[in-house]
Formats: sequence, structure tokens, C-alpha cells
Amino acid sequence: MGLPQLETCCFVLDLKTGNLVMGGLNAFLSFVMLIVMIVIAITVGSAEETGDPEIDAAITGLYVMCIILAFMYLAKFLLDLFFIYGVIVERAPIIKTYFIVWIVFFLLSMFVFFLNVTHFNAGTICTQLFYIGLNVYTILLSHSFYKQLNSREEV
Repeated sequence: MGLPQLETCCFVLDLKTGNLVMGGLNAFLSFVMLIVMIVIAITVGSAEETGDPEIDAAITGLYVMCIILAFMYLAKFLLDLFFIYGVIVERAPIIKTYFIVWIVFFLLSMFVFFLNVTHFNAGTICTQLFYIGLNVYTILLSHSFYKQLNSREEV
């Protein structure tokens, strides 16, 4: 069976241009989230100790999570830039690696979403559903471009 093959991106762009656009969009969003996580980590890290061990433990946990997420978004940003390079030079192994990493990010985000959905408000749920849809479309787009590169005949 397998994943469906896309012929164009958004019914307008060819697969190469569509992957460049989606890679650029993902790189931009990853960079924005990296900056946000750095700012939050700095803000949380500069919080004064309250003397209450429970509150201090929660603040420390939040600080560590912000640092971990900042490193994750840095890795994702660099991978997005590497993907854009792979699309430009049409290197199938780079695109396959990006495709696999996107599947891992997708599964992790789905897992976290369904674990915490009862604590979200309607706006957060709509944002997460949009993000999940963007993930699915990016996976399909990169997979279709990978298949297109592999089906070309070398002259």
C-alpha cells in the first residue's frame, strides 16, 4: 500500500518548489521557536528562589524543559536548512533522512497532544490540529519528492 503520491504542492507548485517553500517555512518557524525558548529560559532562569522547595523544583523543571526544547528546535532548524540544501541539489538520502525525522517529530507531537488534550483550551487544540495537518502534508510532500527523485532515469 504505502503513502499517497502528490504531483504538485498546493495544486500550484511543482514538488521541488513546494519542498523548498515548506522547508523554508519550517526553518523560519523553528528559528522563531528557538528564539522564544531561549527568551523563556532566560526569564525562568533569572527568577529568584522563593524558599519553598515545591515552587523552586517546579521552576527548575520548567527551566530544564526550556533548555531541552531550545536544543531540540536548534537541531530542527539546522535539519531544515540541511533539507533545503538537499532539495536544491536533489540528494535523495538527505530527503529520506528529513522524511524519517519528520515522522518521529510527528509521532512525538501526536503522543504529547493526546496525553495533554484534556488540559488544553479550544485555541490550543485548533493550533495543534493545524500543526498536525502541516506535519502530515510535509511528510507527504517530502515522501513524494523522494519517490520522484528515485524514479528518474539517469542518462
